[in-house]
Amino acid sequence: MIAVIKLSGSLFNGPDVSGIISIAKVLRSYHAAGNGLTLVVGGGLRSREYISLGRKLHLNENYLDAIGIDATRINARLMIGALGELAFPLVGGALEDASLASSMKMIGVFGGLVPGHSTNAVAALVAERLGADIFINATDVAGVFDKDPRTHGDSKLLRQVSVGQLRDILKNGESVAGSYELMDSFALLIIERSRIRTLITSYSAPDIEKALSGQKIGTEVVFNE
Repeated sequence: MIAVIKLSGSLFNGPDVSGIISIAKVLRSYHAAGNGLTLVVGGGLRSREYISLGRKLHLNENYLDAIGIDATRINARLMIGALGELAFPLVGGALEDASLASSMKMIGVFGGLVPGHSTNAVAALVAERLGADIFINATDVAGVFDKDPRTHGDSKLLRQVSVGQLRDILKNGESVAGSYELMDSFALLIIERSRIRTLITSYSAPDIEKALSGQKIGTEVVFNE
């Protein structure tokens, strides 16, 4: 099995590292079982804070995206450290690095790559490049809901959602630096054109472990015929 996991930058927001350690343990076990694995790490709160500072300095969106990418790469370095010797020692700087790490039987770890592309898009592109069996988007919510679960107590988790439905749900999302959340249109395009099996779930270690083991968890993205 080849898995690509996008880890929400929210995992790195606070001083508590227990979540990072727990996830690293799950990932090490999955890789040790002979599976291929590549991670893409988001920027989280620190990325948004730096981007906010940049906006106050009247920096343009391309420059702000570059700042956000730098933040994701710092988080990626932390994840490399948590994974130890199983991780490729350098943060991925191009899609080819995913193939290189895979050929060396190591876990590749990426942050952002190109201004204007979210880390969700990077993860989708990596999954496409590697011919991944599964792409897991591990977010700060349990999956895709019919309403924002952080503001609506009556929201319901959708166990399946089509690409078209997901586009409709996300159509009001912004595409400025620092605003990417659940998914974005470019990531959806990549997932759809290569029909990559995609799950959206929380970044808790138990949920990631269930997703990797094939259990039903979160929301599965299905394709319009």
